[in-house]
Amino acid sequence: MSASESPATHPGRTECDLDAEYPYFYLSEHTSLINHRVSTWSGMVTASAGKLKLQLPSRANRACVAIEVHRTEPAGVLDDFDDAIEFGYPSATGAPALLDWSRALVSDLPLLPGGPGDYRVRYHVKEPAEPGRRPGAGSLPRAAALVQIWPGACREQAELKITSAFGEFWHPGSRLRRP
Repeated sequence: MSASESPATHPGRTECDLDAEYPYFYLSEHTSLINHRVSTWSGMVTASAGKLKLQLPSRANRACVAIEVHRTEPAGVLDDFDDAIEFGYPSATGAPALLDWSRALVSDLPLLPGGPGDYRVRYHVKEPAEPGRRPGAGSLPRAAALVQIWPGACREQAELKITSAFGEFWHPGSRLRRP
């Protein structure tokens, strides 16, 4: 699905405009919070059963975040984003919610199709436009993020696309693999 399609054309899609005063947001399944001293992933995402903490570019003041729940692996949309990673996620309840940086509830999300169990998550991020190129004078820098979730094995994290300063900050090894 392209970034231009509306939520009405994808019933498992939730879109929210988030304040990015602090550059992250959560997907939570009403389980205990992530232990900040024990990181289960490095990079753009910290994950544990029932919790995801997803980083946003630090220079964004707002973020348009879309969450898509799929029954099977979704089509790729890498061309629409600067960075994308994919990783395994063990769902504790199968009932996620979107929380902002302050852990305030923003939106309940569609139930995961298999209930509790193993899922794949693809996290896409687009950095805000450069100050001279953003539309509308006085606009706040706005990042875009897409989270796609579908049933699948909890395999290792994969860097699908790392092209921005944000992605290279969290995944510096990607620049070493470029031709």
